[in-house]
Amino acid sequence: MQPQDTDAQERAAWLAFVQRLSLQLAGLWPSMEALLGERYAAFVELAVEQAGKLGLRRAASVARYANLCFVWGPGFQDKAGFEWAAGALVKAGESGQGGEAEWLGTHQLLQRSLLELSRMPGAKVEPQALLAADTALLRAFDGLGRQGAMLARSAEPVVLPRVACDLDALDLRLLESADDARAGQQEYRLDGQHWQRVKVVAPAALRVDAGHPLPALIAVLSPQLGGGRAAQLQLRARSHAVCNGDVHPALAFSGPLCRWDWAGHETRAVSWPVAAREQAISGPGPGCVIAEESSPELYKLALEVCGLRDEGEPLGAMQTLVYAWPAAQWWLEIQRERPLPGQTQALLPGAKAWARGLNRCRVECDGQAQDSAALRQQFEQGLDGAAADGLQKMAAAWAQTAGLSAASFDASLGLLVGKMACTWGWRYGAGGLDGRALMRMWALLEMDACVAELALGGELALAETHTRISLRCTGQAALQQQLRHEAAGPGLSEAVMGGVVSWRFPFELAFPFRVEPGAAGQ
Repeated sequence: MQPQDTDAQERAAWLAFVQRLSLQLAGLWPSMEALLGERYAAFVELAVEQAGKLGLRRAASVARYANLCFVWGPGFQDKAGFEWAAGALVKAGESGQGGEAEWLGTHQLLQRSLLELSRMPGAKVEPQALLAADTALLRAFDGLGRQGAMLARSAEPVVLPRVACDLDALDLRLLESADDARAGQQEYRLDGQHWQRVKVVAPAALRVDAGHPLPALIAVLSPQLGGGRAAQLQLRARSHAVCNGDVHPALAFSGPLCRWDWAGHETRAVSWPVAAREQAISGPGPGCVIAEESSPELYKLALEVCGLRDEGEPLGAMQTLVYAWPAAQWWLEIQRERPLPGQTQALLPGAKAWARGLNRCRVECDGQAQDSAALRQQFEQGLDGAAADGLQKMAAAWAQTAGLSAASFDASLGLLVGKMACTWGWRYGAGGLDGRALMRMWALLEMDACVAELALGGELALAETHTRISLRCTGQAALQQQLRHEAAGPGLSEAVMGGVVSWRFPFELAFPFRVEPGAAGQ
């Protein structure tokens, strides 16, 4: 069995279309067939050939162009006074794939031809005759597809739009309720020495028109599902022309749990809720993880129209993604007691427990107090617990030093002591609804990264001598700064790296030698 020659079959299908087109045009314009006589077939073939050179690939587009050649003559787009036709055909043939741009160009070519005929006194062809011929050709050929793909037809034939149907503009905005107008979105901000909750200006409405395309991503800040009234996104659409008021414009908004659909006049002003994804509390509890860049909930917004205008560039069908980030704003304050200078704790002789300083923690979310027990435990049992374990191990190692007796170890150690306050949460970027939200963070650190005072002592037996040995280590590493990330630019991690502090505290060794009595004569 020989493989099918698909290319040959496509060529045969195209030739069959040209023959059918010739017969259709002869029936629509019988006077032209009589006038041309034997040259009639060559006239049609030339029109089809010119359409191909102009980049027209769809059978219906080629039929439209050939039909206009019967009205204006072959190659009419190159004649003086037909610059409008050349412009429309350039637009139609730009893609060369028989897509929407081609159909738009040939539609506008037909509409301008109808207008020109209506302006011509005593025109040989009436606009109604041209329109009737065009309608008959589309009825016959609009389902044939394009050259090179005549055989690959879908189960449902494609019906090409024939009348103008497009949008002039649309607006997207967030709706505010009465409660929103009073309180609105608030952020924690530092005012002098005090933190205040301050209302944030709502993002401006997003205008979409010929000069402002629909963004690829729209940001919304909203409470997570079940966490309060979800943000309301409103769309207002103004139509340029409508093919069928029961069908277009068609608006669809879909998310993880549901889908809404509206059509026709309903799209003039419609709104719907947009909830953020439910966010599990990270770590042991509130405040234990700061400025986590959580994932948004994803929605799809699609607006369908035919995308056809009698003149000018259409907006056409459009779609975008809506990202809903949690609107919650967090704040915490931590106060950790600093060790007092000179007040050390004796860990030797004998194993002794390490007494830790006091910790006070406050955590809020949108003005509501949160349980700070887990955060306090992270310091008391986490950081301070690890420091205490380290000191105990250090004491045990020092006590077990070979030749050492009367070991002593007095210590004072504080890690991340002092006062710290921090706020974080998602906020709109510079573009408002246009573009991604950003995780803002503002931290005020009035702390010491480390305050250490360690003193180790004892008597060390070396050969036949006993030597008093002393090791001391003292130091203070300040952590006094503000960390802010409130605008696009360097990432959040870069801002946090500004809070990294490094330090090195030296150990001072002192050991005055002491010779045992009677050792000189031996």
